[in-house]
Amino acid sequence: MAYTRRVTQDIFTLEQVNILQEDGDWPTLSSYNLVGMGYGYFGGGRPTPDTPFSIVDRIDYTNDTAIASVKGPLSVARQSLAATGNNSFGYFGGGQPAPYYSTVDRIDYSNDTATASPKGPLLNARSARAATGNNSFGYFGGGTGPTITSVDRIDYSNDTATAAPKGALTVARYTLAATGNNSFGYFGGGYDAPGAQSVVDRIDYSNDTATASPKGPLSKVRYGILGATGNSNFGYFAGGTDGVASQSGMDRIDYSNDTATASPRGLLSAARSYLSATGNGEFGYFGGGVTVSTVDRVDFSNDTATTPARGPLSVARYSLSAASAAANGLSAYSPNTPEPWYGATSYGYFGSGAVPGPVTTIDRIDYSNDTATSSVRGSLSLARYVLAATGNGSYGYWAGGLNSTTRTTVDRVDYTNDSVNTSTKGPLNTARQALAATGNASYGYFGGGEPPALSTVDRIDYSNDTATASPKGPLSLARPQLAATGNTSYGYFGAGQPGYSRVDRINYSNDTATASPKGPLSGAKYQLAATGNADFGYFGGGASFGPLSRVDRIDYSNDTATAVAKGPLSSARSYLAATGNSSFGYFAAGNPGPLSTIDRIDYSNDTATAVAKGPLSIRRVGLAAASAAANGLPQ
Repeated sequence: MAYTRRVTQDIFTLEQVNILQEDGDWPTLSSYNLVGMGYGYFGGGRPTPDTPFSIVDRIDYTNDTAIASVKGPLSVARQSLAATGNNSFGYFGGGQPAPYYSTVDRIDYSNDTATASPKGPLLNARSARAATGNNSFGYFGGGTGPTITSVDRIDYSNDTATAAPKGALTVARYTLAATGNNSFGYFGGGYDAPGAQSVVDRIDYSNDTATASPKGPLSKVRYGILGATGNSNFGYFAGGTDGVASQSGMDRIDYSNDTATASPRGLLSAARSYLSATGNGEFGYFGGGVTVSTVDRVDFSNDTATTPARGPLSVARYSLSAASAAANGLSAYSPNTPEPWYGATSYGYFGSGAVPGPVTTIDRIDYSNDTATSSVRGSLSLARYVLAATGNGSYGYWAGGLNSTTRTTVDRVDYTNDSVNTSTKGPLNTARQALAATGNASYGYFGGGEPPALSTVDRIDYSNDTATASPKGPLSLARPQLAATGNTSYGYFGAGQPGYSRVDRINYSNDTATASPKGPLSGAKYQLAATGNADFGYFGGGASFGPLSRVDRIDYSNDTATAVAKGPLSSARSYLAATGNSSFGYFAAGNPGPLSTIDRIDYSNDTATAVAKGPLSIRRVGLAAASAAANGLPQ
């Protein structure tokens, strides 16, 4: 089978990608775009007291102590502009000197020595705006000339068109900052009468014609083009001024609890305003300011420390802007962590189950061809059912279950060689069946189960997976026949027998504590399945006085609310399994039947009934599923 090789370099030119594709080593480029992932781009700005720059500096994340390298310039020299982008391009828009600009320049990350190319303009010529977005759209909000609440949206698939007006911010302001993730954009701080602001507005990309909703404010007022960046789970706002003095403080917004006031974190290496920021999944880079070339690096995993200064920009300047292919949850790729096996993100694996007796069969779904019958891969070491599965970018782990007795067995699927049988790894700490599992890139968490009803959570350390799983903080309620999903920061365990709607959240950064109850599902059920992406978790199917087709969606940014019922599965069923990628969730098999049916939920249109796709190779119940692309894992 064709998987991509493990990659040691951090960026590929299009010519190199074409060679890899010809050699059969890059079968699914769309599943993981590396072009530009290793860099951050800082453009425009001005020194004191000279005229604005068109200069663009590129920071190399793998060599961030070096001076930033000068790349192709913007088409127009300007200051007080805003920038965002997607995995392939960076868009720098607006700015001054007066008359203000509506110009949008596009940097092509695969050809960044060329002058940026002008694209469709913003709707309004403005200065001191802020911008963020996802892989499809860029949102430019606020600004002055005069001061506005307007938000302009660039459609990256049609970027020669004039940006479209979208729902407004709640407060007109300028010199604000913005960041976000794949689902939401957060615009914070800024200035206008009656003065400096701490307000944070959230744009919901799935409903972007509505006025932005106010969320928990920054910890203090600040403006003066503070810097903002983040990853899939947190947004960081740093620097700026409170109207009296420049600031070195940094606020962190927790997207899973964004009604709370942002929490102060570590300090920049020096107080400064009119800076900019971008980054990747692990680090944020805050560069420039009045008037310095300093670049500070924030370690998201240790964000209470004072940030260290890294290699400077090529020239001191302020009122600049920045973009990267890896910022704001666009990709969890970082050159500082092991790369996933890139082809693995194109597949979902459904293993074991009962037909009616237990089987070892593992079926693989090809996401790029999901109408076909799934293909049979290597077998688990032991036939069993009512087990659980999770994994990371390289391996899937199936654990527990029932086969004459309740098991502690853990089997590992190697995604790079999935046609061979699984290898047995360190067992669970507690034998159990009817459990659930989720995790992040480093650990897998297996919780709940029976007999008797358990609240125990066992953690598998992927870097030491021959060891016995270690017990961690328990669930708040003992129960079997539950389901679990999550993102890179939290795991959500929901429902369970005899009929619970409770959802417990495990905080991976504090996993010895008892899981905290969050907003419940819309109704009680058990024998269900769950999957999701970095922003939402979907709990589908199950039973409650009979099989159910209901799908509940948890919004991780508002997880104290009751889950919202979304479009149902194509048929009611229990004892099913689920996995998916960042765009789709796949729910397979189950009772009554047994069934081989696979339903696909489209996360971008999740009020519709799930669509039936190619079936599994055999009918079964009580199986488990994993994927290298589920739960916000790198893609």
